Amino acid sequence: MHDPTKFLQVRVTTLSTRVVDRLETFRAEQRNNVSLLTRLTAHLGVIALVLIGLLLGGLQLQAAQQPRTYDQPAAQPAGIPDVNLDQSYNQSDITLSAVPFTSKPKKDRREVTTYIVQPGDNVSVIAARFGVTPDSVIWANAKLEENPDALTVGQTLYVPPVSGVLHKVAKGETLQTIAARFKAQVSDIFNDPFNQSIHDFKSSPPILAVDGWIMVPGGSKPIVQRVIQRGNIAAPGNALKGTANFQWPTSACISQYFWGRHPGLDLANSAGTAVNAADAGFVEFVGWDNTGYGNMILVNHGNGTLTRYAHLSAFAIQAGQSVQKGQLIGRIGSTGRSTGPHLHFEIIVNGVHRNPVGVVQGRTPGRCNR
Repeated sequence: MHDPTKFLQVRVTTLSTRVVDRLETFRAEQRNNVSLLTRLTAHLGVIALVLIGLLLGGLQLQAAQQPRTYDQPAAQPAGIPDVNLDQSYNQSDITLSAVPFTSKPKKDRREVTTYIVQPGDNVSVIAARFGVTPDSVIWANAKLEENPDALTVGQTLYVPPVSGVLHKVAKGETLQTIAARFKAQVSDIFNDPFNQSIHDFKSSPPILAVDGWIMVPGGSKPIVQRVIQRGNIAAPGNALKGTANFQWPTSACISQYFWGRHPGLDLANSAGTAVNAADAGFVEFVGWDNTGYGNMILVNHGNGTLTRYAHLSAFAIQAGQSVQKGQLIGRIGSTGRSTGPHLHFEIIVNGVHRNPVGVVQGRTPGRCNR
């Protein structure tokens, strides 16, 4: 097969030669006709440009057909180790994986979800997972209203579709009485899609299904403060007293913060981690607490302030003795109503629970990663 580029070059050269020869002959014959020569020169100029264009096109075609040196693999520099590919690798095994984060809008839940408590869970973690408030989870589960820490692994909880009070309708109740009881708006209850799927709101007045769930968006229940368990040992006159300058009792992260129904901090770390007295004081109680705290220590700091240390795995002190600030008093555990090792730490000032964050000196622990 002949080379089309070489053929084109030969044709252009031949035509150019013929044109030049004819031009010289014609010029000799028409030497005295200036006007004709001028027109002829212009036409020949155009022809020459066309021939040049054809020639350049042929050169570009030739260059395109030639291998490019930069397409060839470069020589590997010396000193770079070879990479051995896994011989079991098969290109057909390559698949497109799903992007873990998408722009797909999150769907609103329109049902009561049942949730099984997992190791390390607490009310705050569960509530955040479903996008509702911790109070909403507590109000949907009667046992938690008495003690928010009353969680055990494997326990089944109800989680409402939105924040508010999830209520079982009793005989004789109406939208008005339910709204008044939980300090909510009738319109919010009426317009809730979950409620519309259960109750007959098309009737006048609306007919509520007895023993059926009804969601009270934005509703609330009164907070009942837990009774502070005290020891029965009076502090002697020479008992150590605190400075009111507290330190963090252990090295940990915060797995649950202080809120209305959780009057302390949950400080999570591995079982056996040292727990130290947050301030000097007299040990009122060391032992088992039946309300869910498990192994617990209560220290009286002699200035109207108490500190509680709960869910311990071991004690390092006894009731009736004084302790120094920073002294080892126990070990982190998961006793009582607990789903994982952590220290439940409370500060009580004149009978009122205070949030340790902002009271305890030093750098506040970070939130645990979930």
